Amino acid sequence: MNRRGRGFTMVELLIVISVIGVLATITFMGFGRYQADTRDNARSGQATIIAEALEKYYDQNGEYPSCPSLTAAASSVTTSVLPGIQAQTLLTPQAASGTTNSILCSDLTSSSQPDFFAYVGDSSSTCLTGNACLTFQLKYKKESSGQIVTINSRRKTNIAYTNAPTLSGSTVGFTQINMSWTTAASALSYDLVMASDNGFTSNVTTSNTSGTSLSVSGLSYGTTYYFRVRANSATGSGSWSNTVIGTTWSLAAPSLTETTNSSTSFTASWTAVAHAASYILQLSSDGVTWSTGWQYNFSGTSNYFNGGVGQGYNYYGRVQAISGSYTGPWSNITNTITTIDNPPAFPLYSSNTLPGWNYLNVGSGVSCPAGTSPSSDWYANGTYWLTGGVSQSYGLGWGSSVTISVASRCVTSATSSGFVWANNTASMSLPWSSVWMGITSFRHAAWGATCPNWTTSAAYDWWIRGNSSSWLVGENGVQTTSYDNQGIVWGDGDGRVAIHCYGPWGGDARSDGWMDFGSGCQPTITTSWCTY
Repeated sequence: MNRRGRGFTMVELLIVISVIGVLATITFMGFGRYQADTRDNARSGQATIIAEALEKYYDQNGEYPSCPSLTAAASSVTTSVLPGIQAQTLLTPQAASGTTNSILCSDLTSSSQPDFFAYVGDSSSTCLTGNACLTFQLKYKKESSGQIVTINSRRKTNIAYTNAPTLSGSTVGFTQINMSWTTAASALSYDLVMASDNGFTSNVTTSNTSGTSLSVSGLSYGTTYYFRVRANSATGSGSWSNTVIGTTWSLAAPSLTETTNSSTSFTASWTAVAHAASYILQLSSDGVTWSTGWQYNFSGTSNYFNGGVGQGYNYYGRVQAISGSYTGPWSNITNTITTIDNPPAFPLYSSNTLPGWNYLNVGSGVSCPAGTSPSSDWYANGTYWLTGGVSQSYGLGWGSSVTISVASRCVTSATSSGFVWANNTASMSLPWSSVWMGITSFRHAAWGATCPNWTTSAAYDWWIRGNSSSWLVGENGVQTTSYDNQGIVWGDGDGRVAIHCYGPWGGDARSDGWMDFGSGCQPTITTSWCTY
């Protein structure tokens, strides 16, 4: 019997093919994972070698290399930065063709391409573009799992090791000081500290900035502040810089001088004050009382006063600097006295008007400038008499005379002009009162008298005695000026007469004269006197 051989059905073939495909896929996937794990192991080994080389670099330099130096071409890195490391170590297993160094300064993320080593420094500009990094993180991503592996630096560099900033400052206003400092390597920011004492314990304020300068405003006028700065890095803060002392502007007191130019002008001058925009000058009459009503504002440092200036006036002054709302202290107080013009030559007036019958009344015709007063030195008969105003009275006694002259000047309480003499003099005499008595015939007596000026009336008292007889008396008020009596014997008689002079002064004056009379005898006055 003939049998045919039995083959595989279509279904069986499909099943076999499917099983073979599954087995092939499993085999392929296992091999691919194996390859990925192999490459991950290579990356791990390379990263470890690179990290150890970086720590060796730290041992030699006290810091880690910067991004630019570590990401350079492999030939540069293996000779200048990490000498002794193999160039192949710098290449990741799946590095792109033509790449010699797989280290980049870009951080790794889950979406990053897997095959490079990320060198993450301290984020400072010094690390990113300069010469050194204070710390590092070396990262790579596992191909098999996508996990990012990080190797941290074992040490960190204090920023003070690189350098502390050098601080300087300048005052630019009444409330502002500008500070600047040198760049500190690896610094991310800076702390500028200000205080009111050099120990930085009082009124401390701190300002943080990423730059290397800062304008500090809102300060107090004319106040001293202390400043210092330090750099901040990813690893901490560096050492403090030098301390800088800054003082906001203040307006000093000017130094004032005043100079007299003439009787009607003077100049006030003062020293310039730094930062002053203008100046206030105040004047005073006594140097104690000051008023804004006598105040002037000037942009310069002097002023010539030549209008409304009084002669012989004492001008006290003080000045202060101003700038906006800021005012400085007042200067010293000084003064100047304007001169007084000499008066012109003047006449001397005189009068003898009642009631001063025995007084010479004199007045000076001096004329003085406004605001000044005349003062005179009076001279009697060429000798200094007294100092007074513009008029005086000189009293005369009997038998005296006087010539008055005067020198006058113009004065204030502060100064005086020169003396000027009057162009004339004034004179007066007061003669003695006189009385006379005489014989006009054999037995006849007569008398008379001279009274002073301004006498309004006169009366006589008289006494006559002849032949040793008793006195014949004429009473006061009898105006008789002679006596005639036949009873007087030749050569034997005497007499006396007194004069009373009456005037507005209300007193009286008496003048007596004694005489002998008789035949052949001439009268002789033996006494002459006057009382009043």
